Amino acid sequence: MTHSEYLSQFITQQNFQSIPPQVIERAKLHLLDTFGVALAGSVQANGINSRTSLVEMPHTQGECRIWGSPFTLSPAYAAMANGIASHVLDFDDTHTDSIVHGSAVLAPLVMALAEDLKLDSRAMLAAYVVGWEVAARVGIASKGSFHQRGFHSTAIAGVFGAVSSATHLLKLSPEACAHAIGLTGSQASGVAEYLTNSSSAKCFHAGWSAHSGLISAYMAKGGMTGPLTIFEGRYGLYVTHGIKENAKPAEVYAELGERWEIMHVSIKPYPCCHFAHATVDCARMLRQEGITPDNIENIHCVVDPIAAALICEPLENKFAPQTPYAAKFSLPYLVASGIYDDGLNLSSFQPQQLTRPEVLAMAKKVSYRYCQPGEIPFPTYFPGYIDVTLKDGTKVSKRLDINYGNPDNPMQRSDVERKFRDNVAGILTQEATEKIIKLVSDLENQSVTELAKLLTDTVK
Repeated sequence: MTHSEYLSQFITQQNFQSIPPQVIERAKLHLLDTFGVALAGSVQANGINSRTSLVEMPHTQGECRIWGSPFTLSPAYAAMANGIASHVLDFDDTHTDSIVHGSAVLAPLVMALAEDLKLDSRAMLAAYVVGWEVAARVGIASKGSFHQRGFHSTAIAGVFGAVSSATHLLKLSPEACAHAIGLTGSQASGVAEYLTNSSSAKCFHAGWSAHSGLISAYMAKGGMTGPLTIFEGRYGLYVTHGIKENAKPAEVYAELGERWEIMHVSIKPYPCCHFAHATVDCARMLRQEGITPDNIENIHCVVDPIAAALICEPLENKFAPQTPYAAKFSLPYLVASGIYDDGLNLSSFQPQQLTRPEVLAMAKKVSYRYCQPGEIPFPTYFPGYIDVTLKDGTKVSKRLDINYGNPDNPMQRSDVERKFRDNVAGILTQEATEKIIKLVSDLENQSVTELAKLLTDTVK
């Protein structure tokens, strides 16, 4: 069998009962986090602009709800709108090994399709897990080479997760499922050039992946065919979008049903690029030990080249980010802001925050170097490691090998619920906020329709 045929066997054989209870519990926690992040994103400019565009586009109408708004769209466009909102703030979860933001793609898709087809929450949960298992493995098999080639891993691997969730919910045969995966290969796109001007393209990637996965599944359902060797073929994904010599295509189906990759997904404590989180926490350690910003001469960060390409390069453009989105990918700004404010939150990226003289002065003291082989545990984790020189000449080093929010250094449920409340404050009614937390904790016994309604129970 080809790699996609192995995947299809897994996708079509899974159901709620076949998935371990602890995996279901983890899935519910990540769904709650994603709903909160998407609602916070729904009031941002990119969330509003994309939603307005899709509502105004001819023939996009339908009955699937757009979270945080009174609008409804067809399933494919609802998945796109909610997917964009889920990724707007870069506050959504991340699978570290694959560098994939899967929930921003998968949660909107499974909600839209379950709502449209009147499916129960158990089917939706199973499809969400299945999508994560495929998306993560497609990213893992690239061995970082999607990013090295200048692609956004979420856009490349995420679309395969999306089609897997969709084919599962549509109950396609294994043969049709394999063709859907093949068709999806032609939809894998998303270049990292968004970094040059902090454009809306990055969040569009998540929404487009959700949309494209759904379209590909319906195409296969109707009889369209795709290449069955989309992963290992002469012009397969890892040749066209990755680096052939580095990639391990067979890992797309490794240990399916035995190793559950959703258990290795990190929840973000900060609304910025995940690569920077542990470095910010290292900087916070200085403050917690009584080292004030005035005592610091310089901060030298140790960063993996893959991460550096996003958050450090070119360094001269990172010292004074011109937009909130650029700030999310500026290690100097993030470290400096984190030191002064003892952490980062949504308000850290308000436009007025970007011009604080003390933060900008500290940002210019931040530099970096590439890590040596084996020096830091990247990409298993997104670690932080800084060498600091104080003004009196004292040298201080801080490192955090396992970023907070990683399953090996996890956010507790209470932390995730607090994050959800903070994200939806002023957007959802307080009653809806508490009902969603309670409903999602018992989602397998609850109504998808009721959840969708609550996600639109806004203050205004």
